[in-house]
Amino acid sequence: MLRTINFMIKLSEKISKSIISSAVFSLLSFIILSFLFNSCSKKAGQIGFVIQPEDSKLQVAFTDTSSIYGYSELLDSIRSDKLSVSAFGSLKDPVFGGTTAGFYTQFILSVNGHDFGEDRQLDSLILTLNYEGVYGDTNVILTAHTYEMLEGISKDSIYYSNLQLPLDPTDYSNFSFMPRPNDSIVIDGDTLKPIVWMNLSNISTALGDKLLNADSAEMDDSETFQEYFKGLFIQSQPVYEDGAIVYFGLSSTYSKLSLYYSNSEQDSLRYDYIITTTTATVNKYEHEYNSSSPDFKAQVINGDTMLGSQKFYVQGYGGVQTIIKFPYLIKWAQLGNVAINEAKLVLPGYPEDEFFGAPAKMSLLEIEEDGLGIPLIDQSEGEAYFDGKYNESRNSYEFRITRYIQSMISDTTLPNRGLYLFIFGGSVHPERFIFKGNQNGADSTGIMLEILYTDL
Repeated sequence: MLRTINFMIKLSEKISKSIISSAVFSLLSFIILSFLFNSCSKKAGQIGFVIQPEDSKLQVAFTDTSSIYGYSELLDSIRSDKLSVSAFGSLKDPVFGGTTAGFYTQFILSVNGHDFGEDRQLDSLILTLNYEGVYGDTNVILTAHTYEMLEGISKDSIYYSNLQLPLDPTDYSNFSFMPRPNDSIVIDGDTLKPIVWMNLSNISTALGDKLLNADSAEMDDSETFQEYFKGLFIQSQPVYEDGAIVYFGLSSTYSKLSLYYSNSEQDSLRYDYIITTTTATVNKYEHEYNSSSPDFKAQVINGDTMLGSQKFYVQGYGGVQTIIKFPYLIKWAQLGNVAINEAKLVLPGYPEDEFFGAPAKMSLLEIEEDGLGIPLIDQSEGEAYFDGKYNESRNSYEFRITRYIQSMISDTTLPNRGLYLFIFGGSVHPERFIFKGNQNGADSTGIMLEILYTDL
C-alpha cells in the first residue's frame, strides 16, 4: 500500500506542474488524503480479529444445568447460652411437628448483705418478665410452669439447647396468658412496660419462704447466694395448634424476682433479685417430630435422602439443617482452563407453604472432615455480595459462591463434601422453611446452580 501512496504523490506533482490548474490540484489532493485515511483506519475492536486463531477466542457462556441436590437431617442441638433474648412458648406445625421453648436463669442480689429483720412474714413472690417480641399467633393461650433449679449454671461455661438440669418437682406458677408484647400493664396504680406478671407463691409458699429465711451469710454476696438458690427454670406447656414463641429481655430492669414481706418493724417491704448481662441464662428447646408430616418424617427422621429431590427443610432452635451436594464438579475441570465469572446458588421455596412467615436469612458453610462447618471464601467478599437474604417477591434465597466453585474446579484434589444450609441465628430464631428439590416437577424450577463462565 505504501508503494501505491508514493506513486500517487509523485503523479500529482507531475500533473500539477504540467497540465493541472491550481484548482484541480487542490481537488486531487483531497482525494488522495481521503484514500490514505480510509486505507489505514479500522475499528479498534476488530484489529487483529481476522488473523486470531478460532481456538484462541474467549467464549463466555451460561449454564444452570449443573448437577446439584440437597437433603435434610436433624441437628443434635445448638449453643443457647449468653443470647440476646430468652425464649418461651410452643409451636405446633403441620409439617415439622411440635416445638417448645423455655429457659434457665440465675439471679443476683440487688443489695448485698440485706437483712430481712425479725419475725419476717411472706406476702408474695412475684416474677416479672419484660417482653422483647413474639413470633406466631398472639391470640393463643400459653401456660408457664416454673421450677426451682437444683443444679447451678455458670456464666463462664458453654451450654446447648438440650441442657437437662435436675429440678424441684414443685410447679410454682402454672400460669396461663395470651402474649401481649405491645400492651402496658398497670400494677398498684403504676403503668409499666409490657411484661408478664406471675405470682410464684399462690400454689406453694415453699420457694418464697426459702428466700425469706436466708441468713446473713447466704445474703453476703451474689456468688454465695447462688449456692443457696440456684435459679429458676420457666417452661411452656405444649400447644395443640399454631402457637407462639415469646421473647423476653431478662437483663431489663423490668425482669426480676420480687419478694414482698413484712417483719416486726414494718409492713409492705420488698426485696428484688435481679438479672443482668453478666447473669448466666440458657435457652432450652425441645422438638417433637412424631406429629410431623409423612414426607418430613421419611426424609429427616428415617433418613430417606432421595426424598430431597422433591423438597428439603431447615428449622431454627437446633432443629433441622440441609446438606447441599455438587457431585460432578470435577467434570468442569475436564473442560480445560475455565474461569468462573459468577456462580449463584438459587434456592426456591414452596409457594403453598405458609407458617408465620419465612426466615429473614440463611447461612451456608463448607463441610469439614470432622463434620463441622467453616465459612466459605466468598463470605469474605461481604454480605451484599454473598447474600443469603430472603427474597419475598421470588420466595427464594440466593448465595454467590463463585470463588468456592472456582477453587473446586482449579484443584480437583480438594475434598468435595458439600455445604451446610441452615437458618441464620438459629439460636434465637424459631422459623422454618421448605425448599424445592432439584426434581420438583417439569413445570416448576427447583434448586439450581447458575454459572456464568469463560472458556480460556
